[in-house]
Amino acid sequence: MKPFSTIISLLLFLVLASDAFPRQSSVNIEVQGNSRDGYTFYANNQSYTPFVVTVDFSILENLRASASLPYSRNVSHSRTRLFNLTRVMDTYKTNYRYRYRTHTGCLDTEPDDIEYLLPYPEEIKGRFGELSYVYERINHNAPEDWYSIVFHMEDESVIHAARKGTVISIRDGDNSTHEGLVFSSNRNYVVVVHEDCTFARYSIFRDDKIFVDIGDTVYPGDPLGEMAGEEFGFGNQIRLLIYYRNDESVTFNREDAEGIHNWHYVKPKFRTNTGHFQIPEPGTEYISIHPEEVITEEMGRRERRRWNRSN
Repeated sequence: MKPFSTIISLLLFLVLASDAFPRQSSVNIEVQGNSRDGYTFYANNQSYTPFVVTVDFSILENLRASASLPYSRNVSHSRTRLFNLTRVMDTYKTNYRYRYRTHTGCLDTEPDDIEYLLPYPEEIKGRFGELSYVYERINHNAPEDWYSIVFHMEDESVIHAARKGTVISIRDGDNSTHEGLVFSSNRNYVVVVHEDCTFARYSIFRDDKIFVDIGDTVYPGDPLGEMAGEEFGFGNQIRLLIYYRNDESVTFNREDAEGIHNWHYVKPKFRTNTGHFQIPEPGTEYISIHPEEVITEEMGRRERRRWNRSN
């Protein structure tokens, strides 16, 4: 029987490691005077992570907003105009005080029904499995659509991108060197955001063997880094979680979202050596293939031309 302290360490690892989503917001609100003797609000997102920004006012005197308040909008890697405040009566002073909150992801996300590549090299075989919701171990109910997957590999491998996207978050060099990753809250991962504002978190990578940087565009089949292999106590695994923002969790006051899960989860369909576009079956082995039509599925015309020239 494992010592009690070991069980607690394992539980702590599972709880903390499951929450490796991009958290810190890089969104700033800018306010500029406009020609109508009012104010225009902008959101400046300096990161590659999409956010939902919500703005509300505790004071709004002699000013009328051009949108319903509190106001929420998706903001990408750019400066985005939000709304105007317009003076109501010319003879009175204006005054306002605002606050804002951000949530990772987008409102009204509708995941695209596209084919994913298996996240390992061509002609390599992996056995598919599903991962349970770790918070159930401390009596938290799993989301109704919870879905997290793992591929068990016979040998150590390179982890490949399953779909086109932009790298927005990386944890590297954090694998435990003392007791192995089984009893550590740190695991190396890469998070990619897709065009439809779904996110993919790939893990677990060997220390200092991640090949991509934040801001990189990756395409299906691109190598992301080396799997942890022997550094990881559960063996040769590639873990993949695909998720998107739950609209009901986007509230201004945190207490309003109590009991609401932040994310919805996607069951990706993969192209396999059988030629099928399918959700894998647990316990079944699949050989990876990288057909051109899947790799180029989400490419624009220029991207396709570049890819054709390089291949």
